[in-house]
Amino acid sequence: MAIWPHLIVFALFVALLHAFGLGWDMAPWLGALLYLGLSVLLQNIIPHHHRSGMKALQNEDYELARQAFSCSYDYFKQHAWLDDYRSFFILSISNMSYKEMALINYALCYFQEDRWEEARSAYERALAEYPNSRMAQDAIDYINNPDTEEEELD
Repeated sequence: MAIWPHLIVFALFVALLHAFGLGWDMAPWLGALLYLGLSVLLQNIIPHHHRSGMKALQNEDYELARQAFSCSYDYFKQHAWLDDYRSFFILSISNMSYKEMALINYALCYFQEDRWEEARSAYERALAEYPNSRMAQDAIDYINNPDTEEEELD
């Protein structure tokens, strides 16, 4: 993801602060603080299902994680503009969309539980929607040929 949307938001903060009478010596510093504050706020509020899913995944509560990732997928499908322009509206620097992350992480939950058929099916769904998803393709390749991966490591 390009950094220019973040620079534009930061520059707007600095310009607004200067327009309200703050000098050029303080406007960039306060602009940076406002940018960081807004970034933390937006990344905690908008993708809350995604964050809940990541927390559940980390705690190995795979059923709860799948539910959260499913909700995240549905949310960003309904609000596609947020996902498409996430660098402006969520100040996210990720190249991967939240919808793709939701599908990949949903599949990962099955993968972590060694539920290979369900994992393959979920990764195939991700690959159908995101044909260039390297993570989904690599996971499917591993599920189809787990011994090949181990031999390459030796």
